[in-house]
Amino acid sequence: MRIGRRAFLQSTLAALTGAAVACASDASGDVRIERRATSSVVAASPGATAVPTAAVDPAIRIGAVGDLMFARDITTLMLQHGAGYPFERVRPLFEGLDFLVGNMEGTFTTRGLALTKAYTFRTPPELATGLTAAGFDLVALANNHAFDFGSVSLEDTLAALQRAGVVSVGAGTTEAAARAGYVAEVRGKRVAALSYSGVDESGFATPGGPGVARATVEAVREDVQRLAPLADHVLVFMHAGVEYTRAPSDLQRAIAYAAIESGADVVIGSHPHVLQGWERHHDGLILYSLGNFVFDLDTDDLSNFGGPPFETAVAVLTLRPDAPPAVEFRPAYIDPIEDRPRPATSDEAARVMAALREIPR
Repeated sequence: MRIGRRAFLQSTLAALTGAAVACASDASGDVRIERRATSSVVAASPGATAVPTAAVDPAIRIGAVGDLMFARDITTLMLQHGAGYPFERVRPLFEGLDFLVGNMEGTFTTRGLALTKAYTFRTPPELATGLTAAGFDLVALANNHAFDFGSVSLEDTLAALQRAGVVSVGAGTTEAAARAGYVAEVRGKRVAALSYSGVDESGFATPGGPGVARATVEAVREDVQRLAPLADHVLVFMHAGVEYTRAPSDLQRAIAYAAIESGADVVIGSHPHVLQGWERHHDGLILYSLGNFVFDLDTDDLSNFGGPPFETAVAVLTLRPDAPPAVEFRPAYIDPIEDRPRPATSDEAARVMAALREIPR
């Protein structure tokens, strides 16, 4: 195993804080495991009065957002105002989270040729640090834009995210690597993540070639069952559905049900570009679509598509060892003038919450 500068810094910090950190390459398709503990030990001063220790809340709070697309106008704004521009107004919505995740829709590259498709997205690799500045820990790459400029663009994206210190799942140099998954230790609990695309135009990985993980019931069941014994909680990202529709598709339901029935706690959906409702299946949660979160939507788009593509939220998932997962939503809205999300107004929040309704069983 090669240990790079980031791993060295992590191990050095661990030595100072008492938290062990383990990193493993994903090239072989092995599961990667990393401890993300934040506790430290402080020696008491001589003669200090002992203070009763407050009870530790065992819950983990994970923030999840929808599509993160940094190309086109967003790239221009990030180059003008800094890599952190897209997230500056929603930082309050990230408060109190232990782990932050989203769907990375596009590539970090300046190389490659655009594939023949309606839309291709790429952003200079150095702007990946915007994710770090906002506090993102992990992004899902299994979608129909991770391969927009061919294999070299996926290679550059993986490298840019690694340099930025952001974990990625759902893509790799082979099918095994794309499906390997990742296990992070968060506040003493292990949280596993997997990511799949069910969109046909995706660049799917093969046994010997790069790409993203294909969403099939069989693959999801196999991978969740493989990771569940290694983790306290399992997250599955699902990129599927019909764009600009509120109702989940048959494929979304089939993949989500397979994940939950195999041991996943939460399924986090993307691709429809609008919010969809959520459902409880057995003891698991299914968020069918969190819509867009960072996307270059302007006043023309507002006139053409209406408000739904602009409506978004931070889903706050509460995971406890002795209870089913719970979810609450912090409503947001993509500002058509600033091309970035901000906290929703009361009227916007009402529409967001109406879209994020619980779907009856």
